Amino acid sequence: MTGARPTATPRDDMRLMAAIAEGDQSAFAEVYQRHAALMFAICLRIVRERSDAEEVLSEVFMELWRRAERYEPSRGAPLAYLINLTRSRAIDRLRSKQRDRAVIVDTPQSPDEAYADVAVDAQPDPLGATLDEERRQRVHQALDGLTALQRQAVELSFLQGMSHSQVAAALGEPLGTVKTRIRQGLLHLREALQPLYGGGATP
Repeated sequence: MTGARPTATPRDDMRLMAAIAEGDQSAFAEVYQRHAALMFAICLRIVRERSDAEEVLSEVFMELWRRAERYEPSRGAPLAYLINLTRSRAIDRLRSKQRDRAVIVDTPQSPDEAYADVAVDAQPDPLGATLDEERRQRVHQALDGLTALQRQAVELSFLQGMSHSQVAAALGEPLGTVKTRIRQGLLHLREALQPLYGGGATP
């Protein structure tokens, strides 16, 4: 029998981040369990491909483990730091792939090479496509579960890269109100997306 998962607080996360910086693997695992689902959803929303999203998520957590000391509590809550790091790495991956595609397009191919590319593209992966679609639907459903104001604030902050102050200015709302909406929205998304990635409830 499992009970309700306790709601993580910024203070809890700060304690865990400090422990990770000292090499505590259990703290690292707990941060992963708490936040991987939301971070994965952000990756998937940006890069669109499941395999790329999974690789970006792995890279972000590897960076967290190796360079946990980069997090500075004075600059914001750990979750905001993790989401900004995730968004930055996902955008880097997307830009890298776009550059690679541009090189491929500009590179002359022999007829045999061109035919090989077409042959590969003509063989879709039904299971992969189904899983990708299920993940996209879960992300959209989670976003749809936010209030209109929460979703607007979350998307401006984490998908368009605005600071909280910039979001407040764009919406014409007090900064404290915007911060509350973003925090409530992220808490909802984390709970809604937990089954998507990173396991279920702890015993």
